[in-house]
Amino acid sequence: MKFSIATVAALASAVSASLPAAFTLVADGGKTVLTDGQNLWIGANTTTHEIAILRSSNTGDVSFTSKDETPTGFQSLYMIPNEVEPLAFTRPHSGAMPQGANMTGFGVNNKGYFTHGGKAYFAVDGYGSNPAKEIYWYGSHNAEYMAANLYVKECKGC
Repeated sequence: MKFSIATVAALASAVSASLPAAFTLVADGGKTVLTDGQNLWIGANTTTHEIAILRSSNTGDVSFTSKDETPTGFQSLYMIPNEVEPLAFTRPHSGAMPQGANMTGFGVNNKGYFTHGGKAYFAVDGYGSNPAKEIYWYGSHNAEYMAANLYVKECKGC
């Protein structure tokens, strides 16, 4: 079976699309994802956390610059494949990450959900009464966590 370049491109775009230049993430239930400058959270307190206004590149890198940081103090988002670990940011002015971490390959699928490598494997600790839930990359099975869909919302004028 032969596919034209247009067919292959159409199939690829159905699986994943480019992230907007600036965007926020919105979790199921309409809660905007916040950050404490190190990790991403759903339902956190806005007096101690700020809206995670994220920026993308054409290689799937995602960065964040705190409202209290200098413009060059951006931080890169990373995850650790095949692990259940929090999504995290590098420190400002540093690209240092834990061994095995990956900061490229973030995207958005045809449903509008944030992905890594085309997979929307994000989760939160499913138990406990604390309304603030840290967001994890769900790279391996762990019954303690439940799926968390993260919708990509373009941020115009950011």
